[in-house]
Amino acid sequence: MKTPFCGLEDKYIKSDKFRTMTKSPFLTIILALLLCVGQAHAQTNTVDYPLDPLTADEMKKVVQILKDSKTIGVNDIFNIINLKEPPKKEVLAYKPGDPFRREAFTSFYDYSKNGVTEAVVDLNAGKILSVKNIPNVIGMGLDADSVCDAIVRKDKNWIAALKKRGISIDSVTHKSIFTGDMGIAPIGHREQLVLARYKKSNMVIEGLMAYTDFTTGKILKIVDESNGFYGKVNLNYFNPDSVKEINKGPKPIIVSQPEGHSFQVKGHEITWQNWKLRYGIDNREGLVIYDVRYSDNGKERSVMYRGSMPEMVVPYGAPDLLQAAYNFFDAGEYRLGQGVAHSMSPGADAPENAQYMPAILHTENGVPFQMDRAVAIFEENGGVLWRHDTISRRATNLAIKYYTMIENYDYGFTWRFKEDGTIDVDVELTGIVEVKGVHRTNEMDEPDKKDYSYQGNSFGTLVRPHVEAINHQHFFVFRLDMDIDGANNNSVDEMNSKAVPVGNQNPYGNAFYVEHTKFKTEKEAQRSVNYETARNWHIMNNNEMNELGQHVGYMLMPVMLNLMMVNFLCSGKKHQRGGKYGGIHLTAVAPENKELNLEFIRRSGHLKFITFG
Repeated sequence: MKTPFCGLEDKYIKSDKFRTMTKSPFLTIILALLLCVGQAHAQTNTVDYPLDPLTADEMKKVVQILKDSKTIGVNDIFNIINLKEPPKKEVLAYKPGDPFRREAFTSFYDYSKNGVTEAVVDLNAGKILSVKNIPNVIGMGLDADSVCDAIVRKDKNWIAALKKRGISIDSVTHKSIFTGDMGIAPIGHREQLVLARYKKSNMVIEGLMAYTDFTTGKILKIVDESNGFYGKVNLNYFNPDSVKEINKGPKPIIVSQPEGHSFQVKGHEITWQNWKLRYGIDNREGLVIYDVRYSDNGKERSVMYRGSMPEMVVPYGAPDLLQAAYNFFDAGEYRLGQGVAHSMSPGADAPENAQYMPAILHTENGVPFQMDRAVAIFEENGGVLWRHDTISRRATNLAIKYYTMIENYDYGFTWRFKEDGTIDVDVELTGIVEVKGVHRTNEMDEPDKKDYSYQGNSFGTLVRPHVEAINHQHFFVFRLDMDIDGANNNSVDEMNSKAVPVGNQNPYGNAFYVEHTKFKTEKEAQRSVNYETARNWHIMNNNEMNELGQHVGYMLMPVMLNLMMVNFLCSGKKHQRGGKYGGIHLTAVAPENKELNLEFIRRSGHLKFITFG
């Protein structure tokens, strides 16, 4: 997935990237031997800007304050320990040397209790500012959910269900997933579907699952479907020792910069060419980009206050109960797997010229840990910047990259800032696909009558006999708080290309124009893509214009958006789990509503989100 922005000059540049921001006359937005190892920097406990992420000492202080006040007990588990970002107005007014508020937001819960507790801690004063219990909700997915294994192993009916299949309880391990709105436990109880997997191969035993209440430590109901495939396949699928090199790689390409790189990093601030911005790692959202500015002939112009990916959803597409439950909100439910994150591999995850920056994350017990190579910052060849006749210019991009791993999938998030004022966001999907056991062994055969199918079509692709990679999708939410030449007087226009009807005004049938429609209400600003009209969205400053009388701004340019999830989430079924707006690709809100809408988006997980002044 790619997301681009538009720059600050007169030339309009088209892009074939997935939401690519490109430059236009109106400032458009669309939505590392050292060479081989890369340069890594140590984390410090220095905080010199209001948006700097929490340090390890600050996280420890938060936990200690909560313990000393008896706000948390020995059984509490942390979902989140994060910086509570100061109000935007305070951040924009900050000058170096000014004092600033320093607060932490934390969310935690106890398995035996109903609901989740949120607390805000004032780190400057060393005291708790607020504590709020939110009833009838559950916390994020955690390593502690491995308690499922102990619960089901002592249940005689579960043991009997396995034995009926000729499977010993000692030959399996267990995993669990959230039931979402399909659960049967009392509201507020921590309920999950528990699945059995063969040891080593990690293949799920299909057709057998248990609704399990982790709050009470009991199985509520066993679902036993006789048609599920439970044969043992020697897959060794998720085990690291199964990775083998089967092809000899090409000759190495070494990226070097003999004169050093052109960017400067000071704390969390990065400057490069005409760009200046800040970054941070959020313990829920991952990589966050702050306070993006562009120097236009010496004049520093604001572009974006904050950009992040607050939610993503991965729905699986087979009609059985298990696949319906496989509808993961990877940020909201699992905080992008950051509690067990791993450093990047120099020269592979990022090129040899990368500079690596550390980040402080935390475990579910509230213990901070440092990931040494969390963020890679590097310059890269951007292809051709511009060419005409015998004149050509090579492009160089500044890239900021972050990886995370959630169970079987790895995701790379790269923000690219370009010389022409464009901003790109890439989302890289890699890792291992989710698989299920099936009876069929050859893709050319008709689906087995015991396997799920529709009109002769299976719901996945065979990757080996009896092993099917399941149809699924990935949807990402990007929240962009745009400040085009300031935080005030920003608005959003929709642009649609339209043909002029054939007639006196279009006698040859070749004329077309671009229709501009300004959104006046938030309801109007809930929109979907339209490829037939090449629909784009122009985020602009209402007061600032260039010398040609065009409003300066950035343009969100969608490319390749999949709409299939619309039916999945708009079907009215119980398992839609807050996704009823699956057909909306963009929503824009006024600044006074941005916090409310951010929380909404965290639940729904499928929108591009823009805040404008």
